Amino acid sequence: MGKKDANTNRCQPVDQYRKQIGKQDWKKSKKEIKSMKAKAEQHNELSPQIIVLWIGTVILVCSSAYMLLLWYLGAVSLENVSEMPPV
Repeated sequence: MGKKDANTNRCQPVDQYRKQIGKQDWKKSKKEIKSMKAKAEQHNELSPQIIVLWIGTVILVCSSAYMLLLWYLGAVSLENVSEMPPV
């Protein structure tokens, strides 16, 4: 029985070391998980700044398309008007 007790005492420091490493890894992973969650929440949230940016972009695209159509179609309609004799 003395040999069994000697073997278990020799393995304990290794087991304790492994437990400490596992605890440290868990603490690190916990911090990483929290930071990843915070980053994901921040990415998914729609802040007022982003909403205003999107609305401005849509208005800009629509107004530029309107101006291009007005320019092309307006030039054609002015040519038709100048060709017609005055009434």
